[in-house]
Amino acid sequence: MKQFSYLLLGGVTLLALACSQPPEDVLVDSFEGMINSETVDFGSSENSSLSVSAGKEQKICGQQSLKIEYELKPSGYMWIARGYGLDVGGAGKWEVQPQDIAWKKYNAISVQVYGSNSSGVIAFDLKDKGGELWRFIIDDDFSGWKEVVCPLKEFFPRGDWQPDTAERNEKLDFPVLSFQFEPRLPGKGTYYFDCVKLTYIK
Repeated sequence: MKQFSYLLLGGVTLLALACSQPPEDVLVDSFEGMINSETVDFGSSENSSLSVSAGKEQKICGQQSLKIEYELKPSGYMWIARGYGLDVGGAGKWEVQPQDIAWKKYNAISVQVYGSNSSGVIAFDLKDKGGELWRFIIDDDFSGWKEVVCPLKEFFPRGDWQPDTAERNEKLDFPVLSFQFEPRLPGKGTYYFDCVKLTYIK
């Protein structure tokens, strides 16, 4: 009887440990394959300039990263997006389909950013199921690669612009369908992005 009790207790302990383990990270996008206007939805205002390419010289996941070279003028804007429901249909190159992700198991999204310590600002936006855009601000206050972990609860609905078709309910509705990067401060430079992942932080 005592042996059975020990076995039962051990089984309960193992079950508790298993239940307390965070879920494995989900690699959403590692920017493999062709990187061009057919696989990335990007653009800028007429007074600014932007190019995207495969960053083979700097990478963390796989053989390449997403490289952007930009010049942002005052009052200008730009965006670089990957995912689904975008104007560029070929930008849907995620490693996993949005509907196949157990979104409720995760509370953060991370991205590897190659910074230049420029004091620049990068907006990291998510577009949710209803088309509403949510924003997290990344400060370029580091040099080289850094994993930037963005808690989902710290994203906020964009107040400057939303798509006309967006369901503006100020609730992050899953599944998230796309993400985008947007340098915000006037200037010029180069950024690399890689390893967009869903993760769980305690």
